[in-house]
Amino acid sequence: MKQPLHVIISSFVVVPVLLLSYQIGTPRSLSQAKITEYFREPAIKHSSEETKEIKRNIPQRVLEVPDLELGAATALAWDFKEDFYLYAKNTETTRPIASLTKLVMSAIVLDYAQPQELATVSLKAVRNDGNSGGLREGEILTVNDLLAASLLESSNDAAYSLAEYVGGKLTTNPEAKTVPAREFVRLMNQKFNDLNLVHTNFNDPNGLEDINSFSTAADLSKFIKYLRTNSGYSTLWDMLKLKSYHAEAKNGVATHDFNTTNPFVGEPNILGGKTGFTPRALGNMALVVSGPNNAEFIYLVLGSYDREGDMRKLIDWVNQAWVWPQ
Repeated sequence: MKQPLHVIISSFVVVPVLLLSYQIGTPRSLSQAKITEYFREPAIKHSSEETKEIKRNIPQRVLEVPDLELGAATALAWDFKEDFYLYAKNTETTRPIASLTKLVMSAIVLDYAQPQELATVSLKAVRNDGNSGGLREGEILTVNDLLAASLLESSNDAAYSLAEYVGGKLTTNPEAKTVPAREFVRLMNQKFNDLNLVHTNFNDPNGLEDINSFSTAADLSKFIKYLRTNSGYSTLWDMLKLKSYHAEAKNGVATHDFNTTNPFVGEPNILGGKTGFTPRALGNMALVVSGPNNAEFIYLVLGSYDREGDMRKLIDWVNQAWVWPQ
């Protein structure tokens, strides 16, 4: 007797599938009704640990704490690991950032020079405005010494000396009329362009020029994140934790004790920071502070008549206005 057509088709489908299932380890007792269900199962089952959703370190706002009114023109508190803003005021507004520029200068120095290299302080360098650092023409210091003078005491002379030294290393053509410090500033701007931080411009290596040099809190905070997350800049962060640094010129011209201008150094959870001031920029300050559950916060205050007071208000407010998961 001839088999019905649907039985013949079923045989052609089921028998090969059963044979295949035998080869790849499908249970022998698998019924026809469960074949479809079996092959819907994933080939590899992940453990519950592998499929568990990553727990984010996002805080909850304490609504009983009122919003912060801050005197600074621009301010920001940002948990950069979670990309979560705890406070933001005029973060896209361009402003002169004064000596916060020296964070960028230091990064370029570390890109192209080793801390133990030697640099000679020029007359042009010591003629920069400001007497912080007390450098003398002709003295020979290490790159590390000059970074300490720039980052701790905010020496404009030291910053310019480093720009001349590194810019000179990169200006290899003796017939070129390139000014080493200008070449260095070009690299500062190129760095920001490469990082897509396009609302920033530098005209000098130390932040004294405050008309055509500017940045935003958004750009600057993202650059600080870049510095925190790249091991090549660990020297910078080690330096920013110091209260003072002793240096001796290698040719015996002078000795120096560079003291930090950052009043927060040495306080709990402070990972580093930098201050800045010009009459047009007013008071500026950047801080990186450790937070709950291995968080790191970038704090910025720009255009302040009381940078330390505004910074303390901002940090205290964040600690009161937000609660982190346990």
